[in-house]
Amino acid sequence: MERWSSNESAKVYNIDNWGADLFSINKKGNLCVHPSSNSKNAIDLRVLVDDLIKRKIKPPILLRFMDVLQGRIASINRVFRNAIAENDYPAKYQTFYPIKVNQQRQVVEAIANYGKRYNIGLEVGSKPELVAGIAISTGNGLPIICNGYKDAEYIETVLYATKIGYQITIVVEKLFELEKIIELSQKTGIKPRLGIRVKLSSKGTGKWATSGGEDAKFGLRMSEIMAAIRMLEEAEMLDCVNLLHSHIGSQITKIDKIKTALIEAARIYSEMRKLGVAIEYLDIGGGLGVDYDGSKSSYFSSVNYTVEEYANDVIYQIKNICDEAGVDCPNIISESGRATVAHYSVLVTNVLNTNTHNLMPDYEAVLEQMEKPAPTVKKLLDIYKSIDRYSLREDYHDTLQLINEAVSLFNLGYLTLQERAIAEWLYARIIRKINGIVEKMKPIPEELQNFQLALRQTYFANFSLFQSIPDSWAIDQLFPIMPLQRLNQRPEVIASVADITCDSDGEITSFVGENGRAKFLPLHKIRKDEEYYIGFFLIGAYQEILGDLHNLFGDTNAVHITFNKKTGYLIDTVINGDATWETLKYVQYKGPEILKRVREHLEKDVARRKVSIEESSHFIELLDRTLLGYTYLGE
Repeated sequence: MERWSSNESAKVYNIDNWGADLFSINKKGNLCVHPSSNSKNAIDLRVLVDDLIKRKIKPPILLRFMDVLQGRIASINRVFRNAIAENDYPAKYQTFYPIKVNQQRQVVEAIANYGKRYNIGLEVGSKPELVAGIAISTGNGLPIICNGYKDAEYIETVLYATKIGYQITIVVEKLFELEKIIELSQKTGIKPRLGIRVKLSSKGTGKWATSGGEDAKFGLRMSEIMAAIRMLEEAEMLDCVNLLHSHIGSQITKIDKIKTALIEAARIYSEMRKLGVAIEYLDIGGGLGVDYDGSKSSYFSSVNYTVEEYANDVIYQIKNICDEAGVDCPNIISESGRATVAHYSVLVTNVLNTNTHNLMPDYEAVLEQMEKPAPTVKKLLDIYKSIDRYSLREDYHDTLQLINEAVSLFNLGYLTLQERAIAEWLYARIIRKINGIVEKMKPIPEELQNFQLALRQTYFANFSLFQSIPDSWAIDQLFPIMPLQRLNQRPEVIASVADITCDSDGEITSFVGENGRAKFLPLHKIRKDEEYYIGFFLIGAYQEILGDLHNLFGDTNAVHITFNKKTGYLIDTVINGDATWETLKYVQYKGPEILKRVREHLEKDVARRKVSIEESSHFIELLDRTLLGYTYLGE
């Protein structure tokens, strides 16, 4: 076997650039996860998955590494604390977690628990999220910020929550909301804590750039802010405003866009302070991005800045504007949900099999016995025998023309099925031979750079793309994907990854590669005596909550894991994935009714002697077992 090192695998899968120093490869060639960046402690992911399967926890399995989550919260607060010290900033910083990024109760509870020492808060954007936020805040005293559209019931709930001691700020998104807030405040006699969201002219970059700018969905224009101040003065409620909010989008890829927005927001804050609005907090919203592909670029799956640079720019720009304007610096709030939770979650699943490459017959003996092969087949055979680096371009182009010719001749009835199969077999052999030559050529000729796609095999994995990583399908988001084992061996196969839905869109054909985006994923040949596992990384933000029930594949098994120096790891929580009856219930099917209907029909067939009692009972047993079982594939 060709010599191959784990360092070469790390380079192929670009681990060092997207992994934030949380992942490494051990001497066994297995991928490991660390509790914090550069920690010497590690969990072998392949060993962990084997242990979970022994515990009857089947793949696909969502692994949530709670130490990583705790570390991300600490890291964001640490860089802001350092930036405050370096810039001699006279006020404080506070993190708020926007629960829309991942509303799973165990996740939000963990964030609330880990964030206590940093006075972390929660941001909510709907009535259900408000109720969830109140539930988490109860007994913990977490502050809450309310964004999004609000009706009278929403506002009244917040007012009475404020009355009984919850620290909840209502952010005014539209003037008609302010009218309702004033009306209900006067009716109940309860003064609210208010924030105002400003519609910045500054815009972000990437998929969510429309969150900012003049056409943004939320926020008040400058004239509307002046109208809001007048309305509040007339209602004697101007003193209720203590927060200014702005947001220019998620996953901001360019630091210069962030700087521009910060300057504009700080300038608006300063002017409002001069008008007598006693704002204490400047909420800069979300936008702190994650480098999904490791390219450190302004491509929408990456960012061209670090967390440290982000924090320094936030503190510096706001202080600079406030000092220049002669107003007190505000306490700063950020809502960096994506950067908080993306890294802690890994989906692991098994590869079921590949397509038919390993099962295709070898036509070499058949060709030797042929007295007179069809002319198209003969030409392909001649190319295969004679091709070298000097005839490479010409032979490659001729091969493409001949395989198309073979299809046309077959459709016209001039080639037999076996002859077309032989032509396909020769085509595959020629492409593999070309690949062997091209890999040794530097530089690779431009017209040959994409030919490797003809070698791409489909690896079928036991998961639903639409349930577990929907952004990969919906917005072409890149997520790192790689095997958990054999990383000390050279990956011989160029692959795409298909899920088990019956949708042709359920296939991933864009990957994080050594040099950014790649059109294939290097994987190993599947051995009959081995389970081959792959992991999907950086999926903690949005993916766990956006997933849908395509083909009625439900939530996967989820396991919460913490590091332990003695045993390596501890399993904190196991959350069973959806059973078939649960996903059917979402679409108004009821398991007992299904069994009753089928049983009644079978009893009639038994009476007519169309079906035996044993066959009927066995089928009901199978159906019942399926209803109770995991929606994903087993053995």
